[in-house]
Parts: sequence; C-alpha cells; structure tokens
Amino acid sequence: MRPLLAALMALLVLSAPLAAQTLSAAERDRARNHNRMGWDALRSEQYPAAIKSFQAAIEIRPDYEYAYYGLGRTYLASRRFVEAITVLERCRDLYKAQGSRQFSNIQDAQRYREDRVLEIDEQIRLLRTGPQTVATQDLARQYDTVKRDLQDSIRRDQGLTIDATVPPFVLLSLGSAYFRSNRMLDAEREYRAAIDGDPRLGEAHNNLAVVYLESGKYEDAHKSLQAAKKAGFRVNPELEKAIKERRP
Repeated sequence: MRPLLAALMALLVLSAPLAAQTLSAAERDRARNHNRMGWDALRSEQYPAAIKSFQAAIEIRPDYEYAYYGLGRTYLASRRFVEAITVLERCRDLYKAQGSRQFSNIQDAQRYREDRVLEIDEQIRLLRTGPQTVATQDLARQYDTVKRDLQDSIRRDQGLTIDATVPPFVLLSLGSAYFRSNRMLDAEREYRAAIDGDPRLGEAHNNLAVVYLESGKYEDAHKSLQAAKKAGFRVNPELEKAIKERRP
C-alpha cells in the first residue's frame, strides 16, 4: 500500500466516529471542493489529478464515503486493482459503520440525514454535468434511490439510528476490483449483494454472468445474462455466445 494511503486508512480508524461532528463548515466545504475536482478529473481521465483531489478530500474528512468511492473508481480506471480494493472496502465499511453511529438527540440525527441528502444532490449534479452515458444515468438513478430512502427516514423521524445499507454502486465497483484481481468468490459475493440491493442493476447481473462463466457455472451464467438483458443492459454478443456453447 502507498504510504499516503496507508496513513489515511490509519487516520480513518482513529477518527471516523467523530469526524462528522468535529469538522467546521469551512473544512466540510474544502473537502467537498476537492471531491468535486476529483470527479471532474476522473471524468476527463486525468487520473493522477483525480487521485490527488480525492486523497485531499479524505485527508480533511476521513469519513467521506463519496471521496472514497471516487478514489476507488479512479484506481479501477487506472488498473490499480489492489489499491481499488483497499479503498472500496473502506468505503463499504464506512456505510456499514453508520448503524453504530451515536447521536445525543434526534435533532442531531436528523441534521446528519439532511447533510447526507445535500451530499447526494451534489453527487447527482456532478454526474449530470458530464456526458450522459447509460452507466452515468444508472448511477444517478441509484443515487436518487438512496436519497429517497434518506428523505423517508427524515419524514418518519426514525430516532437515533442511521441506516447502514451499503449502496449497490459501491458493491458493484468492489466486485469489479475483486474480479480484476482474480478473487472470484469475493467478486461473486459483492455482485450478488449489489443485485440484492437493486435487482434492476443490469451491469451487476452481466458481471455475475462473467464470474459464473469463469467458474464453470454455465447454467447460472445463462440465468444471470438473461437477467441483465431483462434489466435493459446491452450484453456482449461474444459473452452470450460463449455461455451458449458451454451450457449443457
């Protein structure tokens, strides 16, 4: 692991439970600005600049899930798969840790949820300022789903607990990092978890079909590919042909 990344991981372990409560408004704005620059650089395929910006955001705010997700996506695009796994696992664990976050009163918990809604709005704006590919539109849809769930929590006034669900887009990217590192069982687990969270996620169905093909589970590969097509995902004809030839 690179020295800076290792240092950030250690900092996160020590400070994540308190980070959201101790940062000033100015620090949060600085972190968001670095995150914004990171996504802009990633969209332009300026990977070193994107990495630098996302790391700067994380250094300010060690619990910044969206910066970790952006950094993981950048490492994937750069084919730095081991680093992508480290970062995306941390991103996943941050979401899981939300269920143990402690608030002194309902007002603080609601304020935290409202802040998260604002951050999701920012991520959606970042997506919609760039090229509108199928993948981009699908990610925006997933962000919208997470946002609606948070807004429902605010309306229901759900007390001092926070939902610890990991968004499917994080699991999908982590699964891809595992797959590229030839960790097939881990990739299968994360793809299946992504599908459990969003059955309409055609890319996860498609990628799971590839995992099953590589693992010799041809009937499962066929079923996953059909699910991908049903979800509207444009499957590779060569993949479909390979599964058909190997399927009993």
